[in-house]
Amino acid sequence: MTRVLILLFSLQSLLTFSQAKKTPDVFENAYIVTLKGDTVKGQIKIPKTKKMELFQKISFKDQANKIRLYTPDKINGYGHNNYYYISAFHNNKSCYFKVLSKGKTSLFQTGFEMIDEGVASDVIEFCAMEENSDGQFKVLTANSIKKQLKDLFKSNKPLVQKISEQKEIPFNAETLEAYFKEFNTAAASN
Repeated sequence: MTRVLILLFSLQSLLTFSQAKKTPDVFENAYIVTLKGDTVKGQIKIPKTKKMELFQKISFKDQANKIRLYTPDKINGYGHNNYYYISAFHNNKSCYFKVLSKGKTSLFQTGFEMIDEGVASDVIEFCAMEENSDGQFKVLTANSIKKQLKDLFKSNKPLVQKISEQKEIPFNAETLEAYFKEFNTAAASN
């Protein structure tokens, strides 16, 4: 009987210690802007693995520690890490767009998960919108980014020349954000 109890205790201990420790949810300071235009401070839950979720939905904890799920059709947007995410309709669904640069020609980033033949992959998409346009996003593509930037920035000859002299333009948020901020800063001073 003692051997059976020792065996059961050993098995129970083994099962307890072999289970993966659950990492607690990580919340970071943020705010939301309601459909009425009110700003509510709190924290958003940062997904452990699926970072693209921040473009589709957010879990927001208000100052009373109440957690609510917000999809883009429920709020105007949210702020996190010095960036603002606007709610918009794109590709026949609502999603959040990270505002990388705002001005005469604004730059936005969104993301989603694409499943191809059962394999999921994260897709980042950059979009531009001109100030006096029809309100439609222009999707930027890696293979024609140089031409697209020159078309968008045609009113700034020095910047167009700078882009033309580049052998290759890296298709990433940092590079695109820098070009758009340079363009918008010059446009604002004119």
